[in-house]
Amino acid sequence: MTNTEIAFGLAVFLLAGTVKGLVGLGLPTIVIALTTLMLPLTESIAMIALPTIFTNLWQAAVGGQFRTILRRQWPLIVPLAISLYLTMWLVGQKGPNWAFLVLALVLIVYSGLGLLRIRLHIHADLEKPLAPVIGVVSGFVAGLVGVPIIPLMPYLQGLDIKPSELVQTLGVVLCATSLTLTSSLLFFGLLDGPRAVVSAVAVVPALAGMWVGQQVRLRLSVEQFRLAVFWALLLTGVYTFCSRLL
Repeated sequence: MTNTEIAFGLAVFLLAGTVKGLVGLGLPTIVIALTTLMLPLTESIAMIALPTIFTNLWQAAVGGQFRTILRRQWPLIVPLAISLYLTMWLVGQKGPNWAFLVLALVLIVYSGLGLLRIRLHIHADLEKPLAPVIGVVSGFVAGLVGVPIIPLMPYLQGLDIKPSELVQTLGVVLCATSLTLTSSLLFFGLLDGPRAVVSAVAVVPALAGMWVGQQVRLRLSVEQFRLAVFWALLLTGVYTFCSRLL
């Protein structure tokens, strides 16, 4: 990685941290979406390793419902972690070219759902049988492109969870995801010395951005900012998809 690429990556982490502080999610999605415009996918995934752990730990620790959330979500978390590791073992560590198309489709679908305000409503009776399936599919997507937002996010947002508890739930589930991803990167040699240093340095702008986002959330309309984020992700996804096909 050149100095320009590193500087660009750190600026992206500041932006992504701000978004996470505002809306409770989006750091790995934005970082992967933007840094892959300049870097290989494997490099971008390695960069998010440590910042996602620290920001998700922060988010998971705030709210006072950690144990309750963990008891409820372990049927989702365990299959997700296993699927993520197996995907990294089978295909993720090789960085297949078609993974960019998966990333583009994930960004387009996720942003499209957000812009159209489509939200699932999952009945309580369906939560237990759906959780392992969602975990396996989300782990596969995360193993390929580093982010498990589809179908994980629509699923969690569709459960009967209070808005205040949802933010901590996202933190708990994504914390387990980021720990598994980082462990897999280390095991497969994708998070070596230089990459680990860059990832460690990126923790600073990510946490700074998260603090800024939390402060801004008290003063600005989160809804307007959320729509702007979705439009940015949609355009990035379309650009990524078209550039890979041409």
